[in-house]
Amino acid sequence: MAVPNQPSKLILARRYLAFRRKLGYRMRAAEVLLDFARLADREFPGKPLTNAMAIRWATTVPSARPNTRVGRLSVVRGFAGYCASLDSRTQVPDPYLLGPGFQRVAPHLFTSTEIELILKRTRQLETARSSLHPLTYETLIGLLASTGMRPGEALRLHCCDLNPDQGTLRIRRCKFSPERVLALHSTTVSALQHYRERRQALFPWGESLFVGATGQSLSARRTAKVFRRLTRGLVSRNEKRPVRLMDFRHTFASERISQWSRQSEPVAHHLLLLARYLGHRTFNSTWWYVSSDPTALRAASERFRHFHKDGHAS
Repeated sequence: MAVPNQPSKLILARRYLAFRRKLGYRMRAAEVLLDFARLADREFPGKPLTNAMAIRWATTVPSARPNTRVGRLSVVRGFAGYCASLDSRTQVPDPYLLGPGFQRVAPHLFTSTEIELILKRTRQLETARSSLHPLTYETLIGLLASTGMRPGEALRLHCCDLNPDQGTLRIRRCKFSPERVLALHSTTVSALQHYRERRQALFPWGESLFVGATGQSLSARRTAKVFRRLTRGLVSRNEKRPVRLMDFRHTFASERISQWSRQSEPVAHHLLLLARYLGHRTFNSTWWYVSSDPTALRAASERFRHFHKDGHAS
């Protein structure tokens, strides 16, 4: 039986999307949710949202990939929680109703030999368009390997973000984490200072630290293209994708955790510092680095699991 004056699912979906956007969410799956709302109004007018309704829509999709169906169900789950606050008859689908969802692919962990090879290749890059070209990629990759920062964060650095006197580097705020300041090793500070001096001598304009052949900000697309050349012939430990710039971040975090796990000192406080250093908002993100290599990181995994369960990871 339809409830009198019950707003349509399409109206509720639009209200939900507006509410979430006010909280800062981009709601990239907005059109997907509206598609569900239209189906619900068309085939179940005035009815409360139910598991059967959500499953029917989630599984009615040309793609046979389980992750696609789980993803569609996840879109409905958020909306169902919103509807439940307005109508107690609403059913919120269990997250595992259609099986496990997205599973992160294990990263490639660079060896020191591989990193040295990549850095050697950067010095052999062509200089026809800019003499700064080899040094740009040598410094960029060296920075990623020594700090574990996100490639996008490195590309957004400004010249003024480096403070050589204090040995720090400011990382600007992004959607994943707030602004933070990284303490750098002295060799990293020297390398960045040397690059900044060369960059400002050749291109004395603009704010971006890392620049291309004509002094413009280095783009992610161009950087990825050059990186593919630098890593040609390297075999990824993951058959599903080639090595990526982001794998320097995984390597940095995994090496720190593996090193700490072999020490007799408690590892929990180190992990707290690592989470802050990497810019993680929650410990769940840091935990993934602990669990990505269960053989090498078993000791750290056990210690961190106790730390996480004890409630210190809030």
